[in-house]
Amino acid sequence: MKNVIIFDIGGVLRIYNNNSFNDWLKNTFNITKDVRSIWKKWQKLLLTDKIDEHEFYSDLLKELDISGSELSEEQFYKKLFEDYIKDDKQIFKFIENNLYQKYKLYIFSNFSKIEIRKFREKIDFEKFFDKCIYSCDIKTIKPDIEFFKKALALIGHRGNECIFFDDQLKNKKNSEKIGIKYIQYLNYDQFVKDFNKLKLK
Repeated sequence: MKNVIIFDIGGVLRIYNNNSFNDWLKNTFNITKDVRSIWKKWQKLLLTDKIDEHEFYSDLLKELDISGSELSEEQFYKKLFEDYIKDDKQIFKFIENNLYQKYKLYIFSNFSKIEIRKFREKIDFEKFFDKCIYSCDIKTIKPDIEFFKKALALIGHRGNECIFFDDQLKNKKNSEKIGIKYIQYLNYDQFVKDFNKLKLK
């Protein structure tokens, strides 16, 4: 029986508008390069802890030809985390009222150390989960099947015991390959409908 529930963070528990932030960088500093592709390149290294938050900032700005005097590291992260990342309080309330201490709950997320720290500063979110598996700790990112294999080993469950709510459809194929039931998270109301259809005990 599938009674282990796994959540992604970005796009589920927190709403990220990275593309909008990329557009803000492009428009504010009159950048002609493809900001989104450059962002993704450096972000992948940040998410797997190959570079830290300071290197991410400096390497990204260097490639975008933005000087530190135009946009300091403090301004950069303040803008990103305050204006382009929001918490979904509805789903947290649902987890607290309906799932916490009733099911085995986990997080599988492409997440960097700075994101973990910033999230913890706002919400003591990890208390709701039995274990949180982050890409920065296991050095690989979804949708790589190795992410799911490593994550399952760390939580001590088989794929056929697990239900995974994640916003990115690209993560469906490899999670399902190892037996996880994948449900795409579209919005809070649809999540409630999808969850109720599961009829978990």
